[in-house]
Amino acid sequence: MRTDPIDVDDSIPAPAEQPPLTALDEDTIRLALAGGSVVEWSRLNFRSHDEVNGFLKLWGCDLVEQGWARERLRYVYNQAVEYLEEHLQLHFASEVRRPRDVRDAFLRASMRDRFSRYRIQYCAILKLVHVINHLEMQELRHQVAVREHDLIELANAKVLTAARRMREEGQPVLAFYGNRKTRPSVITKLLAKRESTAATVFDKLRFRVVTETRRDLVATIAWLFRNLLPFPAVIPGESHNNLLSEEELAAIQGVAAVPGVAATTANPHSNGFRAINFVVGLPVRVYDLPTINPPKNRALLGEVVSVLTEFQVVDRATDVANETGESRHDLYKLRQMQRVYERLGRTMKAPVDGTEGGG
Repeated sequence: MRTDPIDVDDSIPAPAEQPPLTALDEDTIRLALAGGSVVEWSRLNFRSHDEVNGFLKLWGCDLVEQGWARERLRYVYNQAVEYLEEHLQLHFASEVRRPRDVRDAFLRASMRDRFSRYRIQYCAILKLVHVINHLEMQELRHQVAVREHDLIELANAKVLTAARRMREEGQPVLAFYGNRKTRPSVITKLLAKRESTAATVFDKLRFRVVTETRRDLVATIAWLFRNLLPFPAVIPGESHNNLLSEEELAAIQGVAAVPGVAATTANPHSNGFRAINFVVGLPVRVYDLPTINPPKNRALLGEVVSVLTEFQVVDRATDVANETGESRHDLYKLRQMQRVYERLGRTMKAPVDGTEGGG
């Protein structure tokens, strides 16, 4: 998997002082580890317009630099209100239906009151904003008729740029590398899986992040979601964590333990491979491609589409252990290939050198 590496040079930046985790960071970390959905959330944890600006920028909706972005945000918000009122017969207070600044909706949905009718209303609308934004990213992808290969290249470049920034800032990351599955690799994986559809291959683009210690895992995940990945982009049900226990998570920088965080769905071919895995729909600007001409009004569909991208986060000691014994990559590929032969009703020939390797 060691492709597209961020090379380690001789001038190692000084370690960065890690900022304390915010309540939003903690929510995001639990979401990534447990593979939940923001549609089930009952409250957000934004504290200022600046925090909302940063979050929206990760979605490719930069309210500071892009003149059309505010119009886009208002347009999607109004669509959400219209759907809820017309199709679900919900009724909203006038200030909820049309806030003076849509960013206020994120702050009102973050109110700390034990029970707040307005907070619940704002949350309902923002859930629809998320769903509509997801649908329109898919529609934009079909309208511009862009090749998947080109989108993967954009996503790969975006992640590697963030990886270099992590290193420049002195984050406790020893390695950050990724790979893109070839067509034969995708076919092999589909044959080995019971769900033989292309939609079930989430790791056509995959990155592994290796931290110095286990205590650095949480801070590294928090950095990724502050600077690269919008937290609602986590794909529900596709997170696997057999590395951090709930108790260990609670002990690291105060993240409260939540049932289900340590749950994992084991890969039947992995044999003890340990890591934190999560999949996101990484937003990329489709108009960054030289062959795609932007429309006159970007507010209607925005300018980003999503690329499914898997992240593995692991500490150095676990990474070394993963590359030895039964969990190492060549044996994993061998077990996967044996499964392919079984499903095709054939018998796999023994490796020429008589060893277990040769995957």
